[in-house]
Amino acid sequence: MITAAIIGCGRIVAEGHAYAFQALKDRVQVIAVADPVPERRALIGEMLGVPEEAWYADYRDLLSRETPDFVDLALPHFLHEEVTIACAQAGRHILSEKPLATSLDSADRILEAVDKAGVYLGIMHNYRYLPHNVRALELIAEGRIGDPFFVRNEGLGGGHYRGASEYDPHWRAKGERSGGGALLDNGYHNIYMAEALMGSPVKSVYAHVGTYVQKQDVDDLAVVLLEHENGGVSSIQVSWAVRGGGQWVSEVHGTAGSLRFANGRLELFENGRGEWLPQDAGGFDHRSSFVTLFSEFITALEQGHPPRLDGRAARHNLAIVIAAYESSRCKRPVALSELGE
Repeated sequence: MITAAIIGCGRIVAEGHAYAFQALKDRVQVIAVADPVPERRALIGEMLGVPEEAWYADYRDLLSRETPDFVDLALPHFLHEEVTIACAQAGRHILSEKPLATSLDSADRILEAVDKAGVYLGIMHNYRYLPHNVRALELIAEGRIGDPFFVRNEGLGGGHYRGASEYDPHWRAKGERSGGGALLDNGYHNIYMAEALMGSPVKSVYAHVGTYVQKQDVDDLAVVLLEHENGGVSSIQVSWAVRGGGQWVSEVHGTAGSLRFANGRLELFENGRGEWLPQDAGGFDHRSSFVTLFSEFITALEQGHPPRLDGRAARHNLAIVIAAYESSRCKRPVALSELGE
């Protein structure tokens, strides 16, 4: 039985991670939780049957007294470096919420600490495990749409995902805590999915990022154009400024057809058939994506090898986000090679 501890007991843990731990209770046991807010650590501790004596206010006490196989980190972004390095130095494997850090220098210090400690680091790129994305990737691998050349993703909303009310529900809208806004928080997911669907890494980024509506010091709109190494292009638009909501778009187009996720279902268009057909795939099942991700990470620990989505993958995706911010600032395309990728 693999054992785990949770550091950070916010909404995403209550609404996603805890469900995964409950679904995988035959393979993993949560033995301790840490959060400075008493109500939050009590909530998650009770949900997962953790003894009250293992509910910690300070994560450092948890690390000094408990010996979990891995730590599930779900913290405001500005805390990631400090706590991730502490977990590595304590000899604990780590599964971290995204982004890994708020800067590439910070990410590099984390990776150095992890390598020095000889522990594994996984990142929560959970959209890779949404049922419709899993099926889309299978259809692309089968050649059903030919060679992908254009990925399009648009998600326009009126605000950020709120944190726990007992802590600070608006920490994502504060630059000193989040490190970025709609792009770093929402667009981050769309970027790694664009690479996965295209089947090719991003080569360069051109973007416009700004704050138009919300009274905050982070962006509420990002329009990003990604050039891939295979010559393909991805277009990503995310916003926290559109109160009425925009048309949600998730598409990938290839030389022989297209895929789109709309109205809760995945559809395939094959040029030779000439019609959109629904596919056997689940909808936007947020909680199940965490179950699959946690299961894969646990399997890696059981088998003694690094997770597929590791710290290097986290650093790479963060570099694309940073390149987008830099492109917007300097008003030119930014190559990933400029950022050590």
